[in-house]
Amino acid sequence: MHSTRWAVTFWATLGLVLTACSTSSDANATTEPAVDTTNTPDVVTTIRQVPSDDLASMGQVTIGETRYEFAFECFTSGEGEVLALGVGQEPGSEVGTQAVVQAFAGQPYVSVVVGADRVLELAIDAPVELFVQSSVISGSALRFVDSADEVGVGDPLGLGAVNVSCESFAPGLPAGYSPS
Repeated sequence: MHSTRWAVTFWATLGLVLTACSTSSDANATTEPAVDTTNTPDVVTTIRQVPSDDLASMGQVTIGETRYEFAFECFTSGEGEVLALGVGQEPGSEVGTQAVVQAFAGQPYVSVVVGADRVLELAIDAPVELFVQSSVISGSALRFVDSADEVGVGDPLGLGAVNVSCESFAPGLPAGYSPS
């Protein structure tokens, strides 16, 4: 669960960074690697406002009746592990959203962070299967919760689905990202 808590911390931090960077005139601007030492001192990440044009992939995470659209950057370790990190906006508003779709054998994980603090993620007490086939990450009948204080536990949001079409892959996983 370390990677799951890391993902939540990463995306909450990303939301704050995106807000601070939103006045940038270059929509594809990147920031230098950042270190989050508040909760996970061993994690170093590269945060991007939007995936670079040559790495951008489109995808959706549907939770209940709400369909979130994202521009994803896909990563692969070369060992069948695929990670997609995405940015977007909440449907019908200008509130920023981020997504983590982790299709690792035995460790699937999906979360959507709305704004800086609302975390919608897979329920920990429900079976989860994510599939990677022909560069597409998909999953259906996924049970989501509105997490409060505990990872994967919270108010039920209903069933959802994931579909990310990875057009290309960045080699390896982001610096410091570990599925352990």
